[in-house]
Amino acid sequence: NHVSSICSTWGREHFKTFDGDVYQFPGMCEYNLVSDCHDTFPEFSVHMKRKESDGNPTVSYVVVTISDFVFHLSKDVVTVNDQPVKLPHYQAGVQMERNAVYIKLQSKVGIIVMWNLDDAVMVEIDNDYTNHTCGLCGDFNGVPVYNEFLLDGRKISPIEFGNIHKVHRPNDECEDPYEEEDVSQEQNTCEEMLHAETWSSCAKLIDPEPYIQACVQDMCGCTNHSDDFCVCSTLSEFSRQCSHAGGEPPNWRTSEFCAKQCPSNMVYEESGSPCVDTCTHQDTSSFCEDHKMDGCFCPPGTVFDDISMRGCIAQSECQCKHGKIYESGEVYRQEREECTCFEGRWACESLSTPSTCAVEEGSHVTTFDGKDFTFHGDCYYTLAKVERKDDASPKFTILVKLVPCAHQEYDTCLKTLKILLNNDRNNVLTFTADGTVKQNMQSITLPYFSGWSDNKELKI
Repeated sequence: NHVSSICSTWGREHFKTFDGDVYQFPGMCEYNLVSDCHDTFPEFSVHMKRKESDGNPTVSYVVVTISDFVFHLSKDVVTVNDQPVKLPHYQAGVQMERNAVYIKLQSKVGIIVMWNLDDAVMVEIDNDYTNHTCGLCGDFNGVPVYNEFLLDGRKISPIEFGNIHKVHRPNDECEDPYEEEDVSQEQNTCEEMLHAETWSSCAKLIDPEPYIQACVQDMCGCTNHSDDFCVCSTLSEFSRQCSHAGGEPPNWRTSEFCAKQCPSNMVYEESGSPCVDTCTHQDTSSFCEDHKMDGCFCPPGTVFDDISMRGCIAQSECQCKHGKIYESGEVYRQEREECTCFEGRWACESLSTPSTCAVEEGSHVTTFDGKDFTFHGDCYYTLAKVERKDDASPKFTILVKLVPCAHQEYDTCLKTLKILLNNDRNNVLTFTADGTVKQNMQSITLPYFSGWSDNKELKI
């Protein structure tokens, strides 16, 4: 249960502080939702502004400031210090990403901001900021009302409280909301919905009364009572708070009531893991530590195709990508390994590749493992000796004769190279510095072909 570290706003005018107060403030200006007010220079701030869209309020934009970086979130574009960026985007310890329902901003300073691109914004902060915040989200001291709705010893209204946190922008013509008298209540309808048996598990964790009052305010402010928005926004928020509290909200939406549309063949759920299994990351949900939330999810038994963007598919249909797209069963080869695509994963095997040993300029040696050293000799030396692994493998010994060079006594020259076939001293190939090649002391002319042994062919 992490409800106490979450502040949220939704619907026409509703706010829930970190300390649990639910109140109504219909301001349409830009307001400080929450900021770190403990230090002279705040570590972060979150501002937001609403506007009317087709008769219903929606969040116009959210501005998150962290140190010297300003992240401006709107439906059409996301900017960092006025420069447009594409999501997902990581900069200065801030990760921004977007799914079918939310834009999410998460920072290492201990703040998460989520906006459903419509009416609802949620801010979650670390407990390190306890009693250090200000704004419409309150002071995060764990005590409702105190100090949010007290000013100089007197109790203030939500309207006066909200107006205190207005952000004054140059040339921004925006009027403060004013106090209104109570209007007729739609109490019964809202009580019937939120006291229904389907919500009983949530009601044990979250007091429904503030949300019933929010629902009443929504319905009273509606000009068209057939509009789902009158009640959907508060029911959605109550469902989200239930998930934050560790509950399992019911699937209360229908195709005729507060319906949600999802892309491709995804389905909408009230409470699911935000860590989506995909073709390239098939175990994400197994290691997920994020809280459950509402959103669009793949049906059970499927993963999201993040390679060809075909929506939710069976894992067996997943492709692989390495420069280009590979179907399951196709092979990608590179210098030292061969990889086969299998249900979105690469199964790779190391390839046996020839290794090289060399003697250069008579004294510079490179081993099979790539090590280099210099050696001045005056004798026969074993360069390499191979014993047979099995009946199909060859065995041989390579000997080199190193001697001081005739005209450069401080240098070493490679005089002779001998290959003992089958490690047999009576079956020897000899190569000398003058170009002579002999087999068992008999000179041979190149190219040369001969049987070796055990039906093996010798080719020089």
